[in-house]
Amino acid sequence: MFEIIRDIGAITRQTEIETNAEFRRLGLANNAFIYVIRTYEKPGMFLGQLADSVQIDRTTAFRTVQKLVDSGYLRLEDDAKDKRLRRVYVAQKGADVYPELHAFEKHSSDRLVSQLTAEEQTQLTQLLSKLVY
Repeated sequence: MFEIIRDIGAITRQTEIETNAEFRRLGLANNAFIYVIRTYEKPGMFLGQLADSVQIDRTTAFRTVQKLVDSGYLRLEDDAKDKRLRRVYVAQKGADVYPELHAFEKHSSDRLVSQLTAEEQTQLTQLLSKLVY
């Protein structure tokens, strides 16, 4: 079973290498593209929720979000009810690149599972959902 986790890690690392190389020209390397995708798809998350959704420690996530705000991809707004909380939204620059980010993510995903039948893809989804902690 140990090998399965190693294989999952290898797939993840290879995907990150390819994606970071693709989006470096946009200033979205080091997995910064993930923050734009997640924020576009679920606008208004609290900073902590965004960190949890990309499964990165909050300090690293907060630094990355600040860089993306500074570069014009994301924007922060204080929560209307609790001023201690800040919500994350995609800025126009982020919205403009989202279709490219999403298309690359979809293409990469489709390529990874292209050798699996529809039934195998369903089984893989079910099995992986049991591994999430």
